[in-house]
Amino acid sequence: MINSNLYKNTFKKSFEIVPPKYNIKDNYLSKIIKYQHNFDLLDITCSPLAKLRISPVALAHKLILKGIDKRKLIINFSTRDKNSLALQSEILGVISMGINKLLVVKGDKINVGDSKRAQEVYEVNTDSLIQIIKNFSNGHDYNNNPITIDKNYEIFSALNLNKSLNELKKTIQRRLKKGSRIFITQPVYSEYDFDLVAKISKNKNYKILCGVLPISNIFALNNIIKKLGGINVNSKHIRELKRMNNKCMSSSSEEYLKKLISEYKNDLDGIHVMTYGNIAKASKIVKDL
Repeated sequence: MINSNLYKNTFKKSFEIVPPKYNIKDNYLSKIIKYQHNFDLLDITCSPLAKLRISPVALAHKLILKGIDKRKLIINFSTRDKNSLALQSEILGVISMGINKLLVVKGDKINVGDSKRAQEVYEVNTDSLIQIIKNFSNGHDYNNNPITIDKNYEIFSALNLNKSLNELKKTIQRRLKKGSRIFITQPVYSEYDFDLVAKISKNKNYKILCGVLPISNIFALNNIIKKLGGINVNSKHIRELKRMNNKCMSSSSEEYLKKLISEYKNDLDGIHVMTYGNIAKASKIVKDL
């Protein structure tokens, strides 16, 4: 595994890129290139909310051709969509491209998206896939066939916060043994959850990026409540947003989260900003950090 600068004691800023559904246009790529300097990491998702999107690998390739700093790129791999053979093939392809940051996720359930005819796979779970990737560096694949690859990669994984502090610590220790040392949490919407992330951060053996997703309208709010797992949807902030119109909701949510980030910054390893692919909006959130 890599001796990553992610382990340096500096506050890290990550942005979640949502690939377009149909075409990768030049102005879309140019906007990411323009704002990339505001972030240490650029995470490319894999059909989030089980909605059809262009492959994160294809988008990464386009971005590299446009001059993106590929050291910042993280590629998502969902156990929902592929069996172990396909996952390994894609992971090896990404590593061969010189992209060394891999995020393992379970993936949102198919029934929350727009691809109802699709079949969930889940041949391997997230822990198993983390172990498979780690074993690449030990010289063998999932079937114990010998393999030789560049070992200079880092395994990220998602972290749900709807657990007790002790349960979270157990999850982190289990994932560490499997091979993941950097965690990205689901979106956080309360002081309690920011405090919870702070209590498990600042550890020399791993890093945690706190998920930040401003809520911009009632449609987004309902999606978060009904479709996203691992989130405390009963927080005071969520309850307050339910009583607002779209204009007030957007500004209120953004300001509330910026306030909490500012208050907890010194106790966190970093943040992972999710603004449905709007990198200009995300840049404003991290501007003064």
